[in-house]
Amino acid sequence: MRLLIWAWAAASLSFGCVALLEERIVSFEVDADAAAASAQLDIASAPILVSEDDPIGVHIAANSLAKDLEQITGITRSVANATFASISSETNRGPFIIAGSVNSTLIRDLSSQGVINVSDIRGKWETFKTTTVRLSGSRPALVIAGSDKRGVIFGIHTLAEQSGQSPYHWFADVPAQKHSQIFALNKTTVHGEPTVRYRGLFINDEEPALNTWWARQHNATRYPLDTEFYARVFDLLLRLKANYLWPAMWKSWTPPPGNIFFIDDPGNQQLADDYGIVISTAHHEPMQMATNEWNETERGPWDWSKNKANVTKFFEEGIARAGKNESYFTIGMRGLGDEAANTQNAIEMLKDVFKVQRGIIKKFHGSETAVNQVWALYKEVASYYDAGLDPDGDITLLFPDDNQGNVYRLPTGNETERPGGTGVYFHFEYVGLPRSYKWHNTNNLGKVYKELLHSHLRGANRIWIMNVGDIKPMELPLNLAMDLAWDASSISFDSIPQYLVQYAAREFGPEHAEEIGDILMEHSRLVGMRRYEHIDPATFSTTAYHEAERVLSRWDYLASRVNNVTALLPAETKPAFFQLVGQPVLSGATFVSVAIKTAFNLRYARERRNSANLLASSVLEHFETSFDLIEEWDNMLDGKWADMMSQAVYDAVEEPKMWANPSRDILSNLSYVQIRQNMQFSLGNLGLYAEGSSSPAEQGRWAESVDASMPTTNFAPLLPQLDPFAALQERIVEVFHRGDHRVPLNWTLDPWEEDWLHITPTGGTLNSTHPDDKIVLSIPDWSKVPVEFNKTVLIGVRSTPARYPYFDQIRLPVLNFVPPNTFEGYPESSGGYISIEAPHFSPNFSTPNTSDIHFLAIPNLGTRSNTGSLALRPFLSARGDVPKAKEVKAVYPIYLFSDSPPSVKHNVTATVYINAGLDTDPRLKMELSLTLDDQPARFQRVLGDYVKNPHAGDIPPEWLPHVADQVWTKKVNLGEVGEGRHEVVWRVNSPEVYLEKIVVDVRGVVQDSYLGPGETRWVDATEVMRGERRGRGKGWRGKGKWGWRSRMGVGGLWM
Repeated sequence: MRLLIWAWAAASLSFGCVALLEERIVSFEVDADAAAASAQLDIASAPILVSEDDPIGVHIAANSLAKDLEQITGITRSVANATFASISSETNRGPFIIAGSVNSTLIRDLSSQGVINVSDIRGKWETFKTTTVRLSGSRPALVIAGSDKRGVIFGIHTLAEQSGQSPYHWFADVPAQKHSQIFALNKTTVHGEPTVRYRGLFINDEEPALNTWWARQHNATRYPLDTEFYARVFDLLLRLKANYLWPAMWKSWTPPPGNIFFIDDPGNQQLADDYGIVISTAHHEPMQMATNEWNETERGPWDWSKNKANVTKFFEEGIARAGKNESYFTIGMRGLGDEAANTQNAIEMLKDVFKVQRGIIKKFHGSETAVNQVWALYKEVASYYDAGLDPDGDITLLFPDDNQGNVYRLPTGNETERPGGTGVYFHFEYVGLPRSYKWHNTNNLGKVYKELLHSHLRGANRIWIMNVGDIKPMELPLNLAMDLAWDASSISFDSIPQYLVQYAAREFGPEHAEEIGDILMEHSRLVGMRRYEHIDPATFSTTAYHEAERVLSRWDYLASRVNNVTALLPAETKPAFFQLVGQPVLSGATFVSVAIKTAFNLRYARERRNSANLLASSVLEHFETSFDLIEEWDNMLDGKWADMMSQAVYDAVEEPKMWANPSRDILSNLSYVQIRQNMQFSLGNLGLYAEGSSSPAEQGRWAESVDASMPTTNFAPLLPQLDPFAALQERIVEVFHRGDHRVPLNWTLDPWEEDWLHITPTGGTLNSTHPDDKIVLSIPDWSKVPVEFNKTVLIGVRSTPARYPYFDQIRLPVLNFVPPNTFEGYPESSGGYISIEAPHFSPNFSTPNTSDIHFLAIPNLGTRSNTGSLALRPFLSARGDVPKAKEVKAVYPIYLFSDSPPSVKHNVTATVYINAGLDTDPRLKMELSLTLDDQPARFQRVLGDYVKNPHAGDIPPEWLPHVADQVWTKKVNLGEVGEGRHEVVWRVNSPEVYLEKIVVDVRGVVQDSYLGPGETRWVDATEVMRGERRGRGKGWRGKGKWGWRSRMGVGGLWM
């Protein structure tokens, strides 16, 4: 197994290119110790020796290695067949690179001569060993011995990767990292067996990008995906230590029928076998036949009950054509268009289908069990298995996700003991309900890791097949998945950031790897909030908790970091960086900017702001920028990847057939105000927006006989309460021009009595180029605020010129209540709520982590929390003892204040945010309990009972409206609660329930928002002085690196 020692991982960056998680077998520096240096083996110019009788895939890999090393060192070398005898008589004294499988003549001879010992890898699956040896005449050599053909192939490609060649050398144009010396380390390493036996990718949904790109490369309207294309795919797979492929198969009408791997180029299937790739077919393509091969005009309907003979003949053709090539036959039968089969009794039909298919396999291979077979439990098929349809045990059960990255089902009971095993089919992109997503990589790496980790721990390790669409731009999640499939123990939740640093070092060199790795991590967090295609202008709140501003700020900052790194990279690295980092981040930032600015444009228009028009212009500019990025992509490298990013993504909020991708980008829903027109004079041309309020929008429609003004009363600029424990220790008022833009407005604040209140600025001028100002209200020193102060501070605002003397009042509620000095936890804040990130439970009152089962903070998983999630661990122990697991508790101390007699209680509710996932075990459906103080546990289901959907299979009722949210939110009533200290107690029944955040709503003040309010402050008991208890504890994140105001430009606009 690969060694993953993160202590040396960062140090390894100095070596240049690294194989991400493998124990190192080469270095590039002369050892400082003279004796060690004399033993170093420089293979920079070493010829490559292989055995003539090894499979052709070994020879292909050896020749690839020669080309790789030439790109790295500039030195050409030979690849030759050799025997032990020929090496011994070779005039070249070495060193050599020797590669072969344990069954090859060359490795057998080296073993029999005592040069190497391969007993520790013989008989293993896809395992390889490296060692340095001395042959006769002291000829030095690096030997790569594989337990089988793919074992040695993986060893060869590992040497290439560690020497400086990325697996994405062609698919992302990563340049080889140059080295004049490559030293084989003087040690023996063993790599393998892999965690997952068959692991690979599914090329799917090939229109409009992949097919159009490939045709353009050949100056054609349509061009088959032939051996030229698949040779590149097979090379990539093997360099990622993958071995399994579902080929491209999408139906087409321009021209029909679409991609057919087996006949588009008759050499495809044999080439796969030569390389060592196992070919299978998609979930609805049985018996090694592409769906597009079925011609109803010639063969009749795809209907088992009406056309069994022709369908059976079709099956036979596929098995016969596959011959003895290494294959994994998909069995079963669905409808042609990824739909349920047209039958009255699907289970009885499938029983007969299985019988016939098994008979065909026996006819051509001598036994029903002679070859690998898989049954994909996709969509409606899963319900047949749940209803009792259980094929023979040698058939692999392939459990899917829900097309949205949530694994649908995993093995239970004796399902792990099936000889055929179980596996997982997982989507990195999808076309279908509720919305398609295939434009860019929108996979949160922590979430991907969670789902695949569960699959491994639950024993679904026979097949992992990843739907990657066009392959590009899914390089990163595919890399992660294949590394996990090779060695699931090599990555943890904690190590994901360091994994990305190593990935960046491999692709772009060590100099900027830390920064690029952090960019990729932040990108993963941001796309994990919601996939691009699921975002519309209404997604993020423009009024609650500065949510939209904060999201936009993070994207903007990320884009600036990408631009900074781009400027520092050498020219030869920039195309790869643009493909793997730059274009994904810049396109994402632009897309989110368009969505959020469109939302602000509508809000500003409703508020009658002049700046609505400036925002509309900014949206149009970003819309054009998005296509500039596409054209930059298309022109890169003389058009090598032109059209690969041709999938449209900008869409209207509501159109017919919303599940499908847009066929052309459109920009909609922009609003404009008449900027030469004055506001109704009773309101005046100066507008005030107090954060979180709807007052200026309400003033967009006005009845003077009803609505008081100068100052306004019904729709006054009322700010959220400011107290010592609020998540943000500032309050914002936006001052804006809403009249004739040709007439500048002067505004000023009246003096205020409270000298501890800091307000800036106190006046300004608004005009056509600067239509908005921002006022910041804060209390820098809470010790100067009277204890138990509980009032609304009024600040007068005046403006000139005005037809009627303009006067309004900003209203700021201030509360300076504090809990007793002994309290440690989360006090009520912001006018009546508490927001808690799940990892911040109190260890003093919770089940200790020394217990057999306990709660553990899970870093790098979650989008509603900056600090991760909370889950039961150890995973298998918690699953194995559910009663004990349900007793484990995480406790969050809270303190409620009272602005009324202590006897008055409030009906308190809480909303919990749970990282999305499905009930993968029918016997252990996910449950939660959230209670207060010493209340008994009240467990409730996370998800409701599944219901049938004709296009998605059986799904929980929460799925269609909320799966795009990436979290499940559940509201819990905690009952009537009074002033004082209380404990919020969290319990679950399963380690697959990951809590991200709890929001306790004490007074019904929590506003609707997508992400929920940010974490409020934790106070420590060590802060004993009341005047100093200002929440410097772990819950406070301050403005820090994600401070939203970094996006605010001149006048408060995002230009």
